[in-house]
Amino acid sequence: IFKSIDIDETEEEVKATAGNMYGYYFANTTASARYLKFYNATAANVTVGTTTPVITLYLPPTSAGHIGLPFPIGFSTAICVAATTGVADSDTGAPGASDCLVMVYYK
Repeated sequence: IFKSIDIDETEEEVKATAGNMYGYYFANTTASARYLKFYNATAANVTVGTTTPVITLYLPPTSAGHIGLPFPIGFSTAICVAATTGVADSDTGAPGASDCLVMVYYK
């Protein structure tokens, strides 16, 4: 399990090599939407706002949830995650401290 209690616009490396994501838990503590973005790249090769995420997830205001996937999502290079205030792949909007948290279930 990977855990971050302050996921923001700076990429965080879930797994430095290829792997599978089996689910995740998220929380958005703010009154505004946030966007969770997953990248198929190592942290050294992710620049939020430039690197295109392979998955972008909407986090509704003041919400939390757990998603268990019926089948794993494969990442052929590595698994990185970040969160932004906007949905666009080019967005670099910075969530505030502890606005978002995430736990990623991976192998």
